[in-house]
Amino acid sequence: MGQIRVLKPKRDGLLFKMGNPQSMKILYPEMGAKYITLNYGEHPPGAEFRQHVHENSEDVILCISGSGCVRSGETRIPFEAGDIIYVPAGVVHGTINTGDDPLVMFSCQAPPDLGLYTGEKDRD
Repeated sequence: MGQIRVLKPKRDGLLFKMGNPQSMKILYPEMGAKYITLNYGEHPPGAEFRQHVHENSEDVILCISGSGCVRSGETRIPFEAGDIIYVPAGVVHGTINTGDDPLVMFSCQAPPDLGLYTGEKDRD
């Protein structure tokens, strides 16, 4: 049986790269999370988290601070601190920090999409 853990993103997160910002995986299969992943990102102004698709995973993004847009192909939808973005499985998406301050977000995918961490999704 598993155990309850209290995690701090900057202490417990492991870096992974998608586009030009760096993000951290917080909950992931190698630590025992079987059904969900959780990621944390602090992206500087202008940074873009590359567009990608989770073929079999839904994605939820929670904007903690800053502002940006979620990009799906050529469509751009603005969001700001406090907004929650839902991305159905199979829909291309990425985020861009369009503000003047860091964009801080958490995202979770269910079920886990391991391609996010292997570099498979970080390609044109």
